[in-house]
Formats: sequence, C-alpha cells, structure tokens
Amino acid sequence: MHYLRLSPFDVSTQVGRTEERHRQILLTTLSSGGSKLLSAVISFTLIPLTLNYLGTERFGLWMTISSVVAMLSFADLGIGSGLMNAVATAQGKDDIQEIKKKIAAGLLLLSGIALLIIALFFLIEPLVHWGGVLNINSELASKEAVPTIAVVVFWFAISLPAGVAIKVLMGLQKGFAANLWLAAASAAGLGCVLGVIHFEGGLPSLAAASIAPPVVAGIIAGLYLFIKQSPHLRPQFSFLSVNDVKYLAGTSGLFFVLQLSGLIAFQSDNLIIAHYLGPESVAVYAVAFKLFTIPSIILSLFLNALWPAYAEASSRGDKEWIYKSFMRSLKLSAVIAVPISVVTLICGPWIIDQWVGDEINPTWDLLIGLFFWSLLTILGGNFAALMNGLGVIKFQTIASVAMAAVNIMLSIWLVQIIGVSGVIWGSVLSLALILYLPSALYLRKYFR
Repeated sequence: MHYLRLSPFDVSTQVGRTEERHRQILLTTLSSGGSKLLSAVISFTLIPLTLNYLGTERFGLWMTISSVVAMLSFADLGIGSGLMNAVATAQGKDDIQEIKKKIAAGLLLLSGIALLIIALFFLIEPLVHWGGVLNINSELASKEAVPTIAVVVFWFAISLPAGVAIKVLMGLQKGFAANLWLAAASAAGLGCVLGVIHFEGGLPSLAAASIAPPVVAGIIAGLYLFIKQSPHLRPQFSFLSVNDVKYLAGTSGLFFVLQLSGLIAFQSDNLIIAHYLGPESVAVYAVAFKLFTIPSIILSLFLNALWPAYAEASSRGDKEWIYKSFMRSLKLSAVIAVPISVVTLICGPWIIDQWVGDEINPTWDLLIGLFFWSLLTILGGNFAALMNGLGVIKFQTIASVAMAAVNIMLSIWLVQIIGVSGVIWGSVLSLALILYLPSALYLRKYFR
C-alpha cells in the first residue's frame, strides 16, 4: 500500500526514483487491470452476439479481416514503439526539449504514413479479387467484403497519428491515464456494436463501430494531454530538424521489422486457415484462440508497465533493479499463468459450449496446442518487455524474422496435414526453438 498514492515520490534521489518506478508500475497495473477486464468482458460478450448475428461464414470473414487489421499495425514502421522508448529514455535524462522533439517527429511521420496507406488502398483495391483471397461462398459475404475492408483501412490509417498520445503517456510511465482512455474507448465500442446489431446494420457498419471508438478516444486524449494536462510537452514543429526525424525513423526501423515478424507469425493463422479450409474453420479457431488469450491478458497488466520502467532504469544504469524486477516478473507470471492455462485446457470444451453454443467444436489437438502457445507467449512477454526496455532490438529482430519464416512454412504445411490445429503447432515449435530459447541464453549472458 506504500506505493498506492496519487502524489509522486521525490525523484531527486536514487531511492525516490526506485519508489516512483514502483508507484507508476502499480498504478499502471491496477488501471490496466480495470481496462483489460472491461475490454475482455466486452470482447467475450460480443463474440456470441456477433456469431449469432452474422452467421458462421460472415463471422469467420470478420475474424479474418480483424486479423488483417492487427497485421497492418506494422504499417507505422515501428515509430509508435520507437517513440515510446525515446520518450522513456529522454525522461530518464530529464530532457523535456528532447521529448517535445520526438513527439513532433512521431506525429509528422505517422500522419504521412496514414495518408500513404489510404492512397495505396484505393490504388490496389480494384486489382484484387477479394472473394477468391478470402474463400467466400455466400453472395451477402461477397458484397460486404470490399466495403468492410475499406472501412477498416480508413480507420486504421487514422489510428496511427491518433495513437501518439497513448504512446507518450506509456513512455512517461503514466499508463494509468492511458488505460483510462482505453477503457472509455472499450465502453463506447460496446455501445456502438450493440447499436449496429439493434438496427440490423451490415458488416461494414459493425467494422466501423468496433474500430472507430479507440481512434476517437486517442484524438481526445491527445487534445487533453497537450492542451490541459501537460502543455509543456506540446509538440512544437518549429524546434524540429531533419536530423530529429531521421533519428526517430532510424531507431524505429528495427522495431518495425520486429513488429512485422511478430504480427506475421501471430496474425497470419486466420488467413492461412481461411485460404486452405474456409471461413467456417476460422470461426472454430478464432473462438478457441480467444479463450486461451486470458492468461496473457491478465499478465499484460504489469508487463506493459515494465517496458518503459526498464528503459528509464537502464538510462540511469540501475542494473540491480532491472534484474530483481525481471525475476519477480517471471515468478509472478508462472504463478498466475500455469493454473489458469491448465483450467482453461481441461474445461475448454464445456466453456465454449456454454459461451457460443454447439456450433463451435474445437478438437483436443487444437486445445492442447493453444495451451502450450499460451504458456510460451507469457514467457515471451517477459523477455520482450525487458529486451525492448534495454534497447536489445537487433538481436530480437534477427530471431523474430527467422521465427516468422519458419512459423509460416510450418503452419502452411501442417494445416494441410492435420487441419485447423496445424497453425498453432507451427507457432509453438517456431516460438520455442527459434525465438525464446536463444532469447533466454542471451539474457542469461547479460545478467552474468
């Protein structure tokens, strides 16, 4: 309870800085808990509602498009992650002017990328036969595919510059405020989706209702942060130089490759299943997959807060705090994740039946694969938070690119042999052998 306070500790001393890190981590964890709990409840509530409303094929189409949206997040070229790291590092040096420069550079770069994405979509869209790519059979799903994708691309592009304020808040270790905005966006999204279902809107309307609220919340958060809460951090483009933009773009490059590799590995599954087995199989996989994300959702409550804390501590040379915090994080992750994952595996079929009905029947080989995937991603989340905070990006990038390549090849091969579960077993094997084993050896050497 010592750290549960709104007023900050005195950061002019080493002890005060350590206590302030713990306070920020605790506040971020608690607020993230509320935000993630609300988001998870809403997400789990909406799955049976949208499944019943859309039907199996259109629901599978929606899950596939959602995966594409997640994969598109690499399109910020890693600038969002680079900005958060740069802000955390500058804060560790108490350099307000540098923070303002990095925010201005991030806004400029992300706005340019957003415009480029929209322009590219309108150039490419007429050239792609979306029905064939997504393996769509029904006439209604075929009609809705292109408008839905257009809505998704537009709002996704706008989300890039709109999300700057959230990244800045996280970099400043003010995740408490960031999570309040995200919680408000989740609540607004639920209302919008329920409104679409009530008025019997189509899939494009459902897509807009799901994606637009977080974007609007990000814009409002930015206005509040730079006008009311912290006007001294307001980006001033007059201070910006070409070198500042080049620096952020350069440091973000490795984050981009790292993001892209992870997203290809984790979000390509639905696309592979849709292409080889059809949207109906995507629905089975998506529901089972969602169930096994519960442990990672819970542990992300404090892992998200550790990344900027590690970066700030590293900039001050506080290696002892980093080691102790990392070991505590690993132990806490094991205590929480293992029991939840075991219960989820054993009770999975019953939970899914009660949750969405008897239309979705995942096989045991899929559930067991998801069980191991869940545990591996928890371990990987701890590795990533530490290595990102330490700036160990090149090593992660090389390992992640290799992992993504092996993952895709294994998933495509296995899905044709053993069906839906092939994609998750491809992920399990590539994550364990290509990414996490080398990462563990690297960190062991670092802490010696």
